[in-house]
Amino acid sequence: MAEKVDSKLIRRYANGRYSFNDLKRMARWFENHRYHDELKSALDQHWSEFQQARDEKEKDLSQVFDRLRTKILRERNQRKATEKLWTIYTRAAAILVLPLLIYSAFSLFRPGTRPLFSQDQWIEVVSPKGTRTHFDLPDGTKVSLNSSANLMYHADFNRNRLVRIEGEAWFDVFHDAGSPFVVQTDDMDIRVLGTKFSVVSIKEEKIAEVILEEGKVKLTGKGNSFSAELNPNEAFVYNKESRQGEIRGVDAGTLTAWKDGKLIFRSEPLESVLKRIGRWYNVRFEIRDKEIEEFRYRATFQNEPLEEVLRLISLTAPVEYRINERNMDENGLYEDKVITIGLKGTH
Repeated sequence: MAEKVDSKLIRRYANGRYSFNDLKRMARWFENHRYHDELKSALDQHWSEFQQARDEKEKDLSQVFDRLRTKILRERNQRKATEKLWTIYTRAAAILVLPLLIYSAFSLFRPGTRPLFSQDQWIEVVSPKGTRTHFDLPDGTKVSLNSSANLMYHADFNRNRLVRIEGEAWFDVFHDAGSPFVVQTDDMDIRVLGTKFSVVSIKEEKIAEVILEEGKVKLTGKGNSFSAELNPNEAFVYNKESRQGEIRGVDAGTLTAWKDGKLIFRSEPLESVLKRIGRWYNVRFEIRDKEIEEFRYRATFQNEPLEEVLRLISLTAPVEYRINERNMDENGLYEDKVITIGLKGTH
């Protein structure tokens, strides 16, 4: 007897909480035409609930299924060194269907399927703008990606536990004494056996960070330019311009709480606060007055809209803000949201 599409599993996908077996199961449904009607119904139901929860106007998702199916089958037949598993239908992806787009990356694990990737190729997972993406790597390592982050891992991952990261990511690494886990960034390699830590490596930012919650990690700069070891509640802060780094004591739990839907600030410079808020909401801050950069700020935000966060900051700090109008570029896409912030009453 054929199994039925599990709506609870779809909800777990919607929240970014799923296992490797969940991915394979969803991929099987999506590939088999017998499940198409059930999947379409589930997509429509979930979108309707999402719309009601946010009091938005009705939208038609009738084309989502066909777009996804077309993209998946097309990518399945392509052989590339790197697969970008995301969709231009970002609104729907951010809510429900991102994990489905990872389907082609996992199809090589199905018995009787010709491998999609050779052993020297990579698989990429992308977290859409303004979202957090949670998933498990093939060895059971848990990963959370912040907004606009992407992670690449080796197609032969069980033999070569190597990942590359751009953006902000948190790892809970599955312990395997015989197979070290290595995270590569543009500036350093991070080598661990089993531990919890986060990495911030964003091309546009001059600072890269590694924050350790549990265990121990060893850091090696590109070209052996530096080496360091971290203990729990320590961070390695690397300046890309000076090519210098230092170890600082931190409260790792507050700095990695974004993976749990929280932004926690404890007497943190406002410049750092705004950077973390910018990553979370996928916005860019322009600071008019340098005096506010070192203003110490303390607050906790959980699932607050951006406008409410800005309002609360302006009430508890001597700053004012302006959300700038977004312009459309030459390709018809809207530019990133920019927020100007400065001292109250100075402009």
